[in-house]
Amino acid sequence: MFDPDYFKEIDFTKYKRIAVAYSGGVDSLVLLHAFSLIPECKQKLFALHVNHGLSQNSSTWQNHCEQICASLGVNFVVLEIEFSQKKGVSENDMREARYKALLSWTKKEDVLCTGHHKDDHVETIFFRLMRGTGIKGLSGIEQFSQMSGINLVRPLINYPKKDLQDYARLNELNWIEDESNQDLSISRNFIRKKILPSLENKNWPSYLKSLSYLSKKAKEANEILEEVADLDINLCSTDSLNRLSILKIKDLSKARGLNLLFRWLSLKTDLSISSNLIEEVYKNIIFAKESSDPAVSFGKPGKNGSFQLRRFNGILHHFPFVETNSLNGNKKWSWNLQTPLILPTGTLSTKPSSGRGLSSGLSQKGIFIKARTGGERCKPQGRSKSQKLKKLLQEYQVPPWARDRLPLVYIDNELAAVSDLWVCEGFIAKKNEKGLVLNWSDNLDNI
Repeated sequence: MFDPDYFKEIDFTKYKRIAVAYSGGVDSLVLLHAFSLIPECKQKLFALHVNHGLSQNSSTWQNHCEQICASLGVNFVVLEIEFSQKKGVSENDMREARYKALLSWTKKEDVLCTGHHKDDHVETIFFRLMRGTGIKGLSGIEQFSQMSGINLVRPLINYPKKDLQDYARLNELNWIEDESNQDLSISRNFIRKKILPSLENKNWPSYLKSLSYLSKKAKEANEILEEVADLDINLCSTDSLNRLSILKIKDLSKARGLNLLFRWLSLKTDLSISSNLIEEVYKNIIFAKESSDPAVSFGKPGKNGSFQLRRFNGILHHFPFVETNSLNGNKKWSWNLQTPLILPTGTLSTKPSSGRGLSSGLSQKGIFIKARTGGERCKPQGRSKSQKLKKLLQEYQVPPWARDRLPLVYIDNELAAVSDLWVCEGFIAKKNEKGLVLNWSDNLDNI
């Protein structure tokens, strides 16, 4: 049977607050009750109840949970979720919204605990098997993990649900049953109610033990794969972990290349990375024709964890999938050269200098910023003649996706500077003259 003393094996003293995701069901109730019996935990214990507002019983459940917490002497917090449309909300939508609410309350010095148990662990493995998964997916639910920088612990993960139910009955705990748990159209409920019981009643009564063993071996195998991937990432990284050498990736076997990409991208987002995405990147970017400009986008523009992958000059680039890809060519932005100018694609600023940058004597003239539209020319310092901006950008190997994001500085309707790349002749600070050095900070480099 479940014993609350087991919690003492996990060091909860290092956390400022202990948050328990408390739905009112038997699993989260047992978790909350067990914590309340440990004095050093109870004094910093908070029950977080997420009210989805989707069931006609939502208010009743909330009141029930509040009463239970009052009887246990535990802090009770309600987190409400509002869906724009209550019909058609999927199980995944609810999960994402629930975790978003829970994580919005917790801070980095806190810990969030959930009531996942061994049956949940096995159901997850089975669900992933049916949907299609790799070695990492077979690891199931981890006891310790992180989400958005917050520590997550599942203290009950090694106990079957039966043990928790026995504990609840023994301690005369009063829990609620969510009617949606009986809905067999929900995949996990079908697995829980139909598939797994038939395994236990037929030829595999020890399926919990067997699948848990598979999970353990998968976790060990995945740790080895991640160690190899980390070595390969370091081998293939260039000046930044956001950029990898395509040539070095090609030198690896396909299996190691795919493993590297999966690990690399998984480290950069909380979103789930699929094997299909990795295959697409490997085929359409790593082995794309040298003359092509392939791109793979993942997620939604502006959404946390979304990204784009591009290649340029033999380098695989990773950067955020932003909503604004270029400056509006029909728009102008006035600027005084003194205060930073925030643009849709980044921030343009200056710092004082001597004999460098823009001549500060020009700061009283009409200054505005525009995007590149085509045909612009500039004569950078040291050049014998002006050149088309397109040629200069190619010569200086500015990636194609960055070119239309650059701000062009105009003074008296003449092109005076191109971002922080060049100041055009006629606008350059003379020797010993006060100047203003431009600095361009692209949003792609700062997210």
